[in-house]
Amino acid sequence: MLVAAASGGAIGWWLNIPAPWLSGAMAATILLAASGQGSALSMPLRNLAMLSSGLTLGSAVTSETLHAFVTIPLSLLGLAVTSLAVMAVTSNVLMRYSGWQRCDAVLAATPGALSSVMAVAVEAGADIPRIAIVQLFRLVMLVAVLPSLMAVAGMSATPSAVVQPYIPVTGVLLMVGFGLAGALGLKALNMSAPFVLGPMLFVGALRGLDFFPGQYPFELSTIGFVLIGALIGGRFQGMRMREIVAIAPAALVSFLVATTIGFMGAVLVSNLIGLPLSSALIAFAPGGLEAMTALAFALRIDPVIVGVHHIARFTLIGIGLPMAMKLRPSIITGPSDPPHAPTLQAPTDSPC
Repeated sequence: MLVAAASGGAIGWWLNIPAPWLSGAMAATILLAASGQGSALSMPLRNLAMLSSGLTLGSAVTSETLHAFVTIPLSLLGLAVTSLAVMAVTSNVLMRYSGWQRCDAVLAATPGALSSVMAVAVEAGADIPRIAIVQLFRLVMLVAVLPSLMAVAGMSATPSAVVQPYIPVTGVLLMVGFGLAGALGLKALNMSAPFVLGPMLFVGALRGLDFFPGQYPFELSTIGFVLIGALIGGRFQGMRMREIVAIAPAALVSFLVATTIGFMGAVLVSNLIGLPLSSALIAFAPGGLEAMTALAFALRIDPVIVGVHHIARFTLIGIGLPMAMKLRPSIITGPSDPPHAPTLQAPTDSPC
């Protein structure tokens, strides 16, 4: 999988596609996993991918980034409203036009936070492969299509004419140490996405205070893109192409509806509070935390602002879905079957 990811990234770079190391690595590993070869990344490699992404995000912090946080509360409110609209409209479309049950439709329509969605799906007895394919299809389409659309629209920044010297090796090692310490600290506190959030907060704060001046090594960020691409591709392990093709129409409809609503919310918030449209589009895109922040960095769009929005949505969904499932499961599952009417497909206490 790692060889396929690196090769796919190199081909993407050779073809000069937007965000080549991320998109190319993702495409190559999806094909490998869907063909029955390769495997999902091991936990240490997954954590390394997250840590690399968090360090890349933290290294992008500037004083301008810190000033932009003044408008964050308003844009986070807009993101929350937009995410609820995405869930409500997309799930209804899946139920009405694809014949899905409410439980499967709601979980498939939930933007981002795939790990939390899958945990709730297991508890609810939902159709996990179907939900996973729709969620992953939406993420893959965003990574594959969004860079080209933004490049055509002129929303990806051009490289700076002034090339800063690289951060010294000792500085990079210290950044890795602080980032790892932050990740392990947040993991001990059971925080969501600790290996992304920890390095971003700790390293970002130090960079904002003018510690570790210089440019983060391109080679390290490239390794991070390749690992994130392999992480996405590895999630297709165990799925077969025929399963993906069978659910593709519903997945495509879900992607189009969710992305349209997300982008409408981004445009509205951008016009109301002045958040740059390029940042708002990726921040409101119904994709995953790791992929969207890496994509922002690859397109030279402020990845920290984007990352904060996705972390906020990840946390909101990670807390809200399990809480709703415990306190009021009918929000997700609809009216429960009578207890005297068991089914052969699921336990009698399954809300789905």
